[in-house]
Amino acid sequence: MPSPITSDDHPLRQPLSDLMHEREIPVTRAPVTLRSWVYLVPPSARAAETAWVNALDADGSGAAERWRLVTTDEAGGAMWERHGEFSTWLKFSHNTPKAYGRSSLGFDAIAAADFAWLEGAAGEVFRSVEIAVLPHAPKPEHLNQFIGLQQAVCCDVFGGAARIWSDFRLHPKPGEPGAGRIYVQDKGLKNDELSRLLQTLLEIGNYRKLALLGFPVARALFAWLPDAEARLARVTADMAGDQPSRADILDQLLALSAEVETRVNEVRFRQGATEAYYRLTMDRLSALREQRVEGFSTMQEFIERRLTPAMRTCEAAFKRLDDLSTRIARASDLLRAKISIGLDLQNQDLLKSMNLRSALQIKMQGLVEGLSVFAVSYYIFHLVKYLLEPVVGHGPQAAWLNAGIILVILTLAWGFIYHKKKAISHDDL
Repeated sequence: MPSPITSDDHPLRQPLSDLMHEREIPVTRAPVTLRSWVYLVPPSARAAETAWVNALDADGSGAAERWRLVTTDEAGGAMWERHGEFSTWLKFSHNTPKAYGRSSLGFDAIAAADFAWLEGAAGEVFRSVEIAVLPHAPKPEHLNQFIGLQQAVCCDVFGGAARIWSDFRLHPKPGEPGAGRIYVQDKGLKNDELSRLLQTLLEIGNYRKLALLGFPVARALFAWLPDAEARLARVTADMAGDQPSRADILDQLLALSAEVETRVNEVRFRQGATEAYYRLTMDRLSALREQRVEGFSTMQEFIERRLTPAMRTCEAAFKRLDDLSTRIARASDLLRAKISIGLDLQNQDLLKSMNLRSALQIKMQGLVEGLSVFAVSYYIFHLVKYLLEPVVGHGPQAAWLNAGIILVILTLAWGFIYHKKKAISHDDL
């Protein structure tokens, strides 16, 4: 009989398997009313959020460290999740009696008092939405009291298993600033379709609004970019002339480059986040598998008509900033090339001057060498003359002897200096 496998499991085997199910909303049946909040939480407030969430965690399982807290019972439940730059809070209730649901469409099932405990949550409320899921189709005049049908979207989703209505507007209530509303008619959702539909609708709204955080940044960039581009144009034009000096041009270029890189660092995260949120929004819209309802826009048509132009504006602003950074880099390369060429020309002039000086030094050295031959010969001749004078005297024979001695001394002195120069040159090579 084969022995059982005794090897240790990888530490990430179970966590990664559980990850495939962590994002599910624990809603399995209708009718249900759901309320969701999105809180933007800065990094400085994460520690406070962790402490607050752990205080809510009744079983002490360290929910904040797991980035998720879920509590459920027969009547409903609540859920908290931490994301990259935001956190979500969700409360749902099944206490929607049939008659009560028909009168209010379920939007009053969760009152303001039911989420008063959120006043201590870290961060700022960025989005809130109510979703009511009931099995009946509302009358238009009744639905219009809760959702403005004049500019609402309406479509069948999940292959006709549900129909949704929403006007993408905030609806204030007494004691709270209000929230958006989505009404869902359950026409035959099966298995986990209700949970997936609610998750998809929430993510579409959350990611859509988070993507729009890049729009004010893009508008601010468009207000700043013309002046920066004009400054770069002036610096580039100055590079073609002789004024101002290269040092002044370099200072201007460095100042502009530092300012641009500061802007790039400030918007880089928002640029990437905007692109990611927009792609996620489009992916979730495709997952709805919408079918048109006559007289209404689909959710994808409504969102694309309003979101896509804003995203194109963000894309253009970020691209223009990247292009400015690239142009500054090219201008810096041109300035460095100009300075390098100027230095090369200066070095050439210096080498020419050094060559002329070397040639002059060689000529002067040759002259000095010739004079040194005569000087050495002069001193040696007088030494020899002093030695021979007592012997030969001062007659004509002495004059001829002195002449011969001078020729010999000159020849020997010149030969000695010549051979020493040659030896020195050979050693240098």
